[in-house]
Amino acid sequence: MTFKNADIDDAILLKSNGLPTYHLAHAVDDHLMEITHMIRAEEWISSAPLHVQIWKALGWEMPLLYHAPDVLGKDRRKLSKRHGAPSWKELQQQGFLPEAVVNFLALIGWSYDDKTEFFTREELVQLFTLERISVSGAIYDAEKLAWMNGVYIRKLSLEELTRRTLPFLERPESEGGLPDTIRRPLDHAYTQRVLSLEQERLRTLGEATHAISYFYTEDWEYETPLIQKGMDAESTRQALQRTRDLLAGLDTWEASVIEERLRALMAEMGLKPGQLFGAARVAVSGRKATPPLFQMIEILGPERTLPRIDRALASL
Repeated sequence: MTFKNADIDDAILLKSNGLPTYHLAHAVDDHLMEITHMIRAEEWISSAPLHVQIWKALGWEMPLLYHAPDVLGKDRRKLSKRHGAPSWKELQQQGFLPEAVVNFLALIGWSYDDKTEFFTREELVQLFTLERISVSGAIYDAEKLAWMNGVYIRKLSLEELTRRTLPFLERPESEGGLPDTIRRPLDHAYTQRVLSLEQERLRTLGEATHAISYFYTEDWEYETPLIQKGMDAESTRQALQRTRDLLAGLDTWEASVIEERLRALMAEMGLKPGQLFGAARVAVSGRKATPPLFQMIEILGPERTLPRIDRALASL
């Protein structure tokens, strides 16, 4: 790309108060910082000739100057706050992992090949080249970022997931944490068991607060009806009462035992899985979609499970 000197404006480099303008200040700063590669948005192309001349006039070796295409919103306009473009601080507060964000950002307008999507930071350092950057603007896809972050969450060890998630759960309720009525610090071992059930479903660490809140508090409402398809209030009451009696009589509170006994009860009562297990799920969590029922009941323990079934029975 070439420009005629005659087309370059006679720019002001020093203000009347002696302070430098941006064009001079940034050149001096980059030189003192020993910058070797200047990578910036394509909107700065028009200023490039002036910056090159400033560097030449100062007798300095010009860094490699590269202009990258803009990042675009889904409407193919330059990405801005209008599109909901978040800052890194906002992503942190939502529970995005740094390694996932770095991976995602590297793939906006750049690719190593046509199939590889996941890179460690070290791999990006080795593989990234300017030549592989697309010449057209790339679209910022928030859904893909959330998906990629979920993949990275699933790669974490359970201990690491717990360590990273606890600050999100323990922050004030007004900032997205669990209700302030729940005592802090949370029990680490219990939280780790709870997160083991939700790790596959989380897309951000911040989602954990809502996902697992019913493991910590009794102050929740039913988000879905207790009465399942093909049942009425009386048949639901009978199913839940039999479930409660069965659970209360267990000598071993383990998921495998709970599953075996509840499946036998289901067959005895002539119910479908969605009927007995669906009613039990709503009774102990208030929700239609949860982690596996039997593991959930095991972790909740009899001290939480039985009173919740009593509450459900009283509501019918």
